[in-house]
Order: sequence, then C-alpha cells, then structure tokens
Amino acid sequence: MKKLPVIFILISLVATFLHSCEGESCPPNAMAYAKFTMVNQHGTAVAPTVPTSVIGQTTIDVIVYDTLENGDIIEKIVEDSVINDTLINKESNMSTFKVPLSYSDQTSFIINYNGEQQDYITIKHRNIPYFMSVDCGTMMFHEATEVTHSYGIDSIVIVNPNIDNYEKENFRIYFTVADNQ
Repeated sequence: MKKLPVIFILISLVATFLHSCEGESCPPNAMAYAKFTMVNQHGTAVAPTVPTSVIGQTTIDVIVYDTLENGDIIEKIVEDSVINDTLINKESNMSTFKVPLSYSDQTSFIINYNGEQQDYITIKHRNIPYFMSVDCGTMMFHEATEVTHSYGIDSIVIVNPNIDNYEKENFRIYFTVADNQ
C-alpha cells in the first residue's frame, strides 16, 4: 500500500517526459512571403478596379530533349530561360497581396490588370537560411536590398526589408490616383 504513491509519481513523471518528447510544434506557416500594399499618392490603400493577377517570373537553365531523325534523343541545355507562374489569379479589390520570393538573389513579378496593362517589379534580396529543428526543417528568410519597377508605378518603398514568416508589410507600391471632389 505504501508503494502506491511512489508508483503513481513514477507513472506521472514518465507520462510527462513522454508527452514533452512528442513532435515539436512547428510554425503553421513555414514559408516567407513578401507583403505588398498598394496606396495612392496620399498613402491611402487603393485597389485596382479590374481583376488583377500577379505572375512570378524567374530565369533558369532548362534541359530540353530533342529527337533526331534517326530516333536518337539528345539532351540540350537552354540557358537563361524565362519561366512564368501565376501566383494570384484575377483577384478583385486587392489592395494587399503576399507572394514568395525566389531562392536566387533576385525575384521578378508581373502585375497584370485584366490583360489591359502590366507593371513589372524586380526585387534584389539576400537569402538567409534559418534552421528550425530536425522535425521542422529549414526555412528561407530574405532581406530586400533593392527594388525596381516599371513606369506604371510611381514608386515602391521598402517598408520592412526583413521578409520572414511573420505577416507584416514589406513593400508599399505608390500609384497616382485622381482625387475625387
């Protein structure tokens, strides 16, 4: 009867130890997204009036397989191929958007306003690998160093250069919008 409290304490300690060794709580969002806000010349959020798409663009070397007349297959590398991927497709009333950055040192985007107009944004950034744990793996954070844009955009300001998995504004895109009287 005197051993019952000791056994109970041992079982409690073992249960606590086993519970603490369960899977690590990894962050729900293991991706780093750059957050953009579209504003007018006064800093007030604006949204395009037409469905807007954001297309990621990267330049990579692509392996192409060609079949010769004799049936042989040869492998060729096409250098500096431009690859596009739609990240946001025809979103309406979008004054903010989040997009991932490339693991290279530069990421380019095309903002397409219902096929009528396009703006181009290029971000130069430094990649910062961040090791979470063995269970959670590695995340890639970024530090924006420079941003350029096409002429449809007045300016882009880097609000916060540190792009990580916290949802915060990183870039502010300025447009000139007619003032309503």
